[in-house]
Amino acid sequence: MPRQSTAKKKTAKSDPIYHNRLVNTAKKKTAKSDPIYHNRSVNIAKKKTAKSDPIYHNRLVNMLVNRILKHGKKSLAYRILYRAMKKIQQRTEKNPLVVLRQAIRGVTPKVTVKARRRSGSTYQVPIKIKSTKGKVLAIRWLLGASRKRPGRNMDFKLSYELMDAARKRGNAIRKKEDTHRMAEANRAFAHYR
Repeated sequence: MPRQSTAKKKTAKSDPIYHNRLVNTAKKKTAKSDPIYHNRSVNIAKKKTAKSDPIYHNRLVNMLVNRILKHGKKSLAYRILYRAMKKIQQRTEKNPLVVLRQAIRGVTPKVTVKARRRSGSTYQVPIKIKSTKGKVLAIRWLLGASRKRPGRNMDFKLSYELMDAARKRGNAIRKKEDTHRMAEANRAFAHYR
């Protein structure tokens, strides 16, 4: 006859540590029980849309303001852009939004070049770019060209650069033409994409 043990058997109710181990091993992680597994294939990052500005209610204006912005001074960036728009309206007697759209459409590149390393050599490979990336480049080039302009203040320089870009002149247009020329010259390397 087997001998009876006087020591108590460890059961789930008597020992909390033992109980936790039992519970943890009993639960298997499945798609239904674990939210991490469940949401892994479902969550897709939503595309962010730019907000519109308070006066013109235009997203393009807000994109421009966010690129003018330096050191977190957004009210100053708004002031610069709105003064530039006012100068454009006084000079051209047109809607400044139309001039802004024309300028950005004129400066937006269709292709750009990207450096690719292949067997020890670096090639400038022409790549088509999407319209949103093209707008970002156009805004960057317009603001860079207006900052380099000689003149009194930023709103004055920005207004003249926008008007020049709308008339297919200025440094921003030259930058676009240089990029297109470079892409055309390196068309032979397009297969390195």
